[in-house]
Amino acid sequence: MTTDQSVLLHRSGRSARVTLHRPSRRNSFDLAMLARFEDVLHELSRDRTVEVVVLSGAGTAFCAGTDLRELAGLDAGTTMHVQRRTAELVERWYRLEQTTVAAFNGPAIGSGAVLGLASDLRVAADSAFFTFPEVTFGIPLTWSGMAILADLVGADLAKRWLLLGERVEPADMLDLRLVTGVVDADGLPAAVAGITDRLLATSAVGRSMTKRAARLAGPRFDAVANDSYLGALSVALRPPGDYLDGGTR
Repeated sequence: MTTDQSVLLHRSGRSARVTLHRPSRRNSFDLAMLARFEDVLHELSRDRTVEVVVLSGAGTAFCAGTDLRELAGLDAGTTMHVQRRTAELVERWYRLEQTTVAAFNGPAIGSGAVLGLASDLRVAADSAFFTFPEVTFGIPLTWSGMAILADLVGADLAKRWLLLGERVEPADMLDLRLVTGVVDADGLPAAVAGITDRLLATSAVGRSMTKRAARLAGPRFDAVANDSYLGALSVALRPPGDYLDGGTR
């Protein structure tokens, strides 16, 4: 059994909470965290007792996407492999049989926002925001991000966010129906509990079949299968050391 604590899984009756747990790096994904999340998804996919899964982050951030400090040290071949795995990770989360709820406890940056937005339902603290700074780093948004964003807000607005690195504030999240509600940070647990209770009061079969039907009109993951290639190529072509001091997204 793994002892890695970068992603925590806590079950409580018919619900479970997944917590991204690298607060010192704003819950950004390194290779160990990616492997741990894959293990968590495997556990959940085999657990027929859990019907609702909540995803949130430890500390003040939800997720800063990929850890650019580690990414800067990878060769192109390894980067391609990692980008493929992360795109598959988002797709597996999106296709999880259970109903998923993202609790945006703080900023969700780049591919970290993509992961949360791939959830069935979403609620945010008023300290949360989305931003997609990849282009400013000289790389494209990967993790099948364009497929998710285009499905939620349309390709044109998604493209604008990416090209200009615009910040999506809580009011925008509500206006665009990206979240069901925005609450103060202290009220986020209660808001999530309320959504979870409402879900658990409905038919598990009905929810599962609704998810299956929605997937037919949802993101076309096959159409962005070149994410891994684009990500690896952009890293390979970058000047050495040009990662803004190796920070996270």
